[in-house]
Amino acid sequence: MKESNGKMYSLEEILGKPLIISSDKKTRIYGLDIKGREIEISAYAESESRKGYFHKVEIEYLPASMYLINGSCTCESFQYYGMPCKHMLKVRNIYLKNKNKINKY
Repeated sequence: MKESNGKMYSLEEILGKPLIISSDKKTRIYGLDIKGREIEISAYAESESRKGYFHKVEIEYLPASMYLINGSCTCESFQYYGMPCKHMLKVRNIYLKNKNKINKY
């Protein structure tokens, strides 16, 4: 994000410290809310075609079945097709890989 003076800000400067950052530093989970059997996750995932640009990703995930039951992403693929995109799946996979660390918060 740019301010009128041209300064660039990182996601951490805008949103604060994430709960978890992926090992490749391209995905950051900022919010986690457990509602009954569902888990809601808010994250930002870096665009592959536009470096430094992050898509906002929100998913509702059902751990018992491993399914994404709802969600959204600001990427072109999700906006056009309305189907889960690679960013949504990556957020789910990063949550699964790090759920023990994240659930301590």
